[in-house]
Amino acid sequence: MENTKENKTEYLNEEHQEESTYNRKNVNNIKKFIIVMILVLCIVPILLCFYLLAKMNAMEKEIKELNDKFAAKQNINIQLEDNYVYETSDEDLLILEQAAATDINREEEDNESLSMSEEEVGISPNVTTEQQDSLDRINNDKKVYLTFDDGPSKYTDQILDVLREKNVKATFFVVYNENQELWDEYSRIAQEGHTLAMHSYTHVYSEIYASKEAFVEDITMIHDFLYEQTGVDCTYYRFPGGSSNQVSSVDINELMAYLDENGYTYYDWNALSEDAVNASLTPEELNNNVMNYVRNNSGDSIVLLHDLENNPATAEGLAELIDTLIAEGYEICPIDENTVPVQHRTYNPEEE
Repeated sequence: MENTKENKTEYLNEEHQEESTYNRKNVNNIKKFIIVMILVLCIVPILLCFYLLAKMNAMEKEIKELNDKFAAKQNINIQLEDNYVYETSDEDLLILEQAAATDINREEEDNESLSMSEEEVGISPNVTTEQQDSLDRINNDKKVYLTFDDGPSKYTDQILDVLREKNVKATFFVVYNENQELWDEYSRIAQEGHTLAMHSYTHVYSEIYASKEAFVEDITMIHDFLYEQTGVDCTYYRFPGGSSNQVSSVDINELMAYLDENGYTYYDWNALSEDAVNASLTPEELNNNVMNYVRNNSGDSIVLLHDLENNPATAEGLAELIDTLIAEGYEICPIDENTVPVQHRTYNPEEE
């Protein structure tokens, strides 16, 4: 009987031990599962964050590349005139110049007798004697005025060197440049017989055209600065954006009245190279643009060029442009009191 009890007790103990072992295993498995789940819940979000961060960086890089391509295609990154702090955007400036260019007189566009094709003349000055005689007869009474806006810049000396070499005089509608290393250029322009003219002091449209008083202050500042630097009493002016600009908060006729009352004459243009419209144009393309306008103008041409800090193409193509103009019989002159103004909008005293 005692053996039977002992066996039963031993059996129960073993069964209890097995059950305990089984329970411990289950508990351990549950612990492992919980630990694994915790690790998964912690690691997966971290990995997901790293993945999303990598994707965002890749997308930002792709967006930047697309923006760069778009900016290059639209030529917004030129610039325009980045030697100065302009509030007006480059795109606004381009729109203003393109709009002003639509006012250019091109009456001879369909007149074959007064406009030779590029195949006949080309941009090269190497023309035959017969062609030269024909060109001289057509253009011997036409003048071309080369005008440079927005200088001085680091290319001003190069432009002046070419003009001196070709014995040609031009007109410079300058602005104030805070870089004093360039201030000698104002004097050189005047000393070498070119016409020194005013474009503005700040070239910040929102300031210049905020009011008549602001306009008067700006033109007074550039006039006095140039007189102090060169001794020249400048009387020729070019509106930033042209007289047909759409950004002035003041009636442009009121500003024209001020110029007229104070003995200033303003000049727009009827030919342009588009050097401030598209910085990717080559010197040859810029010159072709100029010649297309000049050949189609019925009379004299005032050519809009730019002395820009970030675009050397105008200076690089200037010698060839001058050679072409001379070869085709045009007389190149600086603006003076005898120059008939080209004006996109004319002053009307009756509108006051």
